[in-house]
Amino acid sequence: MVPKNGYMCSENKQYIELVTIGISFYNTEKFLGYAIKSVINQSYNNWELILTDDGSTDSSVEVAKKYLYDSRIRLVKDGENKGLAFRLNQQICLAKGKYFARMDADDIMHPERIRHQVEYLETNLHIDVVGSSAYSIDVNNNICGLLVPTAYPNTLSDVFGRGCFIHPSVMAKLNWYTNNHYDLDYIRMEDVGLWAKTILKSNFANLTIPLLFYRDVGVPVLKKYLQTMKGQRKLIHNTFSNIFELLKWKLILKTYIKSFVYIFFSCFRKTDVLIKQRASCLDDNETQNATEILEKII
Repeated sequence: MVPKNGYMCSENKQYIELVTIGISFYNTEKFLGYAIKSVINQSYNNWELILTDDGSTDSSVEVAKKYLYDSRIRLVKDGENKGLAFRLNQQICLAKGKYFARMDADDIMHPERIRHQVEYLETNLHIDVVGSSAYSIDVNNNICGLLVPTAYPNTLSDVFGRGCFIHPSVMAKLNWYTNNHYDLDYIRMEDVGLWAKTILKSNFANLTIPLLFYRDVGVPVLKKYLQTMKGQRKLIHNTFSNIFELLKWKLILKTYIKSFVYIFFSCFRKTDVLIKQRASCLDDNETQNATEILEKII
């Protein structure tokens, strides 16, 4: 039976397209090894991995160097801190693959992620960018829930409502990315800025199957969250130029309300309660299956 999003993986088809995977890292020595292992353990083997250091001051570079025995892995470092948007654009320029897949240095790929996304893009040629659902995990690699984005985001309301994609889950045609770079002005909102700029002229999709273990519980969040909300207000102002547009001011008001709520919960060290609310609950069997997959990777 074909799922609602129109995707069913064929066990018999084999694709050989090169996929470039980009991981930018900054002081993620605790988790970087897990991320790299999850790439090495992909069932799809025709990939290259670009590891880009963004001026780390911990031992992250040393962790990355441990995996350079694999000729598919490249390490790029210049000792400078340029930010995620700069590093993503840099990786896109260095990429050699037909497709570019990204992930964060503290996340973990499902072992079938690349295979599923390549097959989807190869069989749905009109799609430019594909993401997926994701398991929410904490700093101790415990499964906390399931994050499910919109199946086919296609409006600005999708972009500002649920963010369009779980950013580290996306894979796109490289030629789409080379024509649509990240904007360095939108700090911590570089992904939403890109979706807002391109959604009306691109085709987006999300697979309902979870292909990423997304680390968002137990991570220090308040400072980053307030930066995100500030960046979102800037993006909203630039996207909706009509000063009298009602949606514009509703969205801006929402960012202030959310910021206040996060500050309030942070005072009682309860921000994880808010983060967990974003994910749907899994039953015991689903949690056990996800845990077993994760344990095999790490």
